[in-house]
Amino acid sequence: MVAELINPSMNPSLVALDRASSHQLSVRIGLDRNHQSFVQRQYATYPFRLSRALRLDPTDPHRTYLYIMNSSPGLLAGDVFQISVRLLDRTALYLTDQSATKVHQMAADYCARIHYEVEIGSGASLEYAPEPIILYRDANLKQTMRVTLAPTGSLFLSDMMVPGRLARGECFHFHHYINRLNVYTPDGNLIFADAMQLKGNGQQHLSPLFASQPILASIILVLPDGDLHTLSLELEQFAQTQTDVMVASSLLPNCNGFLVRVMASNVPIAKAYINHALTKMRQLNGQPALPEVPK
Repeated sequence: MVAELINPSMNPSLVALDRASSHQLSVRIGLDRNHQSFVQRQYATYPFRLSRALRLDPTDPHRTYLYIMNSSPGLLAGDVFQISVRLLDRTALYLTDQSATKVHQMAADYCARIHYEVEIGSGASLEYAPEPIILYRDANLKQTMRVTLAPTGSLFLSDMMVPGRLARGECFHFHHYINRLNVYTPDGNLIFADAMQLKGNGQQHLSPLFASQPILASIILVLPDGDLHTLSLELEQFAQTQTDVMVASSLLPNCNGFLVRVMASNVPIAKAYINHALTKMRQLNGQPALPEVPK
């Protein structure tokens, strides 16, 4: 496993996408006359659909909740998913999807791709907590995300990788998993980057660490005016009460944020930690706790 924080001066290029085989979803969030966030514009091609805007918390009417719906069986060789999310100034969005994304078997010289383009305006807040990515035997996946973040914008971003159909004994039998995040200022300056590359082929199951805690997750938190020291202590205390999760955190450069790596024995424990982190971030920002988000 390779996981690293990249120096912003390196300014690496993103993976090129094959637009001929891409499936697209784009959404723009604006403010209505009541200063509530709403879907101002959306566009989707098969297999994507976007749910209607939901108000899951009556104490927080400003924020809208959206589900990305995907009717495909998963990602196959050569598939490209392109997802674009734009939040205008002072909007707030919680975004998730309905079910896990499955990456199917493919030849070693093929891969599937997911690419995100995200823009967060001044005073806007994006919380993106997708369901896990499941890498089947002989799967290849390259996932890239480019975020443009205004100085007063806030971001909560999580992702989770399940290294196979664990109930079938399929663990780390995929080919490769590459996940890259680049976060920029509106002027195009790189704030920070995060990169992870995992090689499968069944080797990790020999390690006691991976054998007991094969679920890998990451959390990015950026809160311009928040007390990150207090938040970090809260998250550490929660992890210490759990026997099936390990976490490590690191401050992010050039912004008021930090990165958390999570290893867990199963998906529900990893989800519980992610939801706890988001609730604590909200409370630190003077907002209501995360409500139940039905799936």
